[in-house]
Amino acid sequence: MEVDASMSTNSDHDLALANHHDGSGEPSSPPMPAVGQGQPVLAGPRPAPTYRVVNAIIDKKEDGPGCRCGHTLTAVPPVGEEGTPGYIGPRLILFGGATALEGNSAAPPSPAGTAGIRLAGATADVHCYDVLSNKWTRLTPLGEPPSPRAAHVATAVGTMVVIQGGIGPAGLSAEDLHVLDLTQQQPRWHRVVVQGPGPGPRYGHVMALVGQRFLLTIGGNDGKRPLADVWALDTAAKPYEWRKLEPEGEGPPPCM
Repeated sequence: MEVDASMSTNSDHDLALANHHDGSGEPSSPPMPAVGQGQPVLAGPRPAPTYRVVNAIIDKKEDGPGCRCGHTLTAVPPVGEEGTPGYIGPRLILFGGATALEGNSAAPPSPAGTAGIRLAGATADVHCYDVLSNKWTRLTPLGEPPSPRAAHVATAVGTMVVIQGGIGPAGLSAEDLHVLDLTQQQPRWHRVVVQGPGPGPRYGHVMALVGQRFLLTIGGNDGKRPLADVWALDTAAKPYEWRKLEPEGEGPPPCM
């Protein structure tokens, strides 16, 4: 991903989302593993992964994310070459989420699809888990952060985390795309300018990067009903704009 340093203090930021930096200052594309290389392809069912509790290091209480729900946890690849100056190892970036629940889980579902439970204590916190050091830290990025929210989506594009949608104290969050640039030692927030209509404010949806190029978002809830629509944004084409897709075949029902 390329960042225009001359615009780094603006709230609207022009980003080349299809590329990322490897720490040398030049854009690079992450290698795509070839099927069948390195190890044989196994046929049939595969064993389930095993899990274990990790006692992470937390120097100060505010460094740890604590109990919350509706947050996102996004894996970000290393920056630079290991052993060289400026190297930053692999990280997990936690953003947002709600620190409390209000309401009654036994209440009947509303037309908006909720079951009487409302998220409370929405945050815009950013916490980083360093995989190599097994340590949590709270980040304070430069720039204007997104509004507090939960039930949003987040996807890594290179060493940047793209955030969209969600629901906060004032209701549905705007559909703007916010980008957390983790390429440098000091993270920075940017807001990406997207032209034309898009998926609109929603929560409970999913978003993924497809083919190292396309942001794809599906489903969710617009506050009135569950959705099943599909939208795509080409990160290699400017100006950035969402395009509604009409896939062939039988798709999933409206869901969140």
